[in-house]
Amino acid sequence: MKKWKTMLALALMIFAIYFDWSWFWALFILLGLIHVIRSGEIHFVEAVKKVETPRLYWSMIIIWCFLALYSILSYLNILT
Repeated sequence: MKKWKTMLALALMIFAIYFDWSWFWALFILLGLIHVIRSGEIHFVEAVKKVETPRLYWSMIIIWCFLALYSILSYLNILT
């Protein structure tokens, strides 16, 4: 089956929204970060490659790390 990971992620996103799984978003961002760091390319609004625009690439990595950390801390009720 082609693109089974994408289809599984979409199905899990539906469950995450329906069941209000805030922990899922932290996991989803972390898995995305792993892929982005391994590939050296981020697809956000447009493709951002580490080789072409390293400052923008690493800025986006830092922002995504912050979002993942924020999601984890929010889920653990550490922020409130």
